[in-house]
Amino acid sequence: MNFKNFFVNEEKEFDELKKLIYSTFHFGRTFPEQVFEEEYKHFKFEEFDWTMSDEFWTTLKKLATKSKDDFVLVAVLEPNPEEYFYKEFQYYNWIKMPVWIDEDDYYDILEFGPKESPADAVLYNSSVMIWLSPSLEWAIWGEREFGVCVIAFNDTAVENKLIPDLITWHTLDDTVLAWIEMNFRNQRLYQKNIQALKINYTDNK
Repeated sequence: MNFKNFFVNEEKEFDELKKLIYSTFHFGRTFPEQVFEEEYKHFKFEEFDWTMSDEFWTTLKKLATKSKDDFVLVAVLEPNPEEYFYKEFQYYNWIKMPVWIDEDDYYDILEFGPKESPADAVLYNSSVMIWLSPSLEWAIWGEREFGVCVIAFNDTAVENKLIPDLITWHTLDDTVLAWIEMNFRNQRLYQKNIQALKINYTDNK
């Protein structure tokens, strides 16, 4: 299997996928800011490192099947896909991950890097990432610096349909805060971020 075939390499396709991302996320924002567009709510968190595992792909496949998506867009936002990655390697660090691949394939594709720079594989060089349903029913944002990712849904009916597959995910509770705290040595910085996260990611149902 040629893993490079799953990566976006044409500017036209990249621009079309970017439109989907722009309709879902606020480009230029990062945690603790609100990164989702207004219609996305009902937030749940998991550990960032888990997103690189085969178990995470099992969850994504279930979500994609229920939302009738043929693939999941796995896209790195930092480092910059255009100004850095495409400029250096002539393709984008964005992956159209088809739902038919298995768990080992998911990990292997993430570990696939440019021949001249294996360390630039998504598995290793991805500070900010998204996992997006092409139907836009659900979206996931993750940041390595904070150690977490967050899923959001575009309406309550979608959340109710998908929530059985998110058993390990948490609302912004003490468990999530502990995950985040481990990434900050400066307690004041941590507390400032936590307050902002609570404002932006606590559901008011």
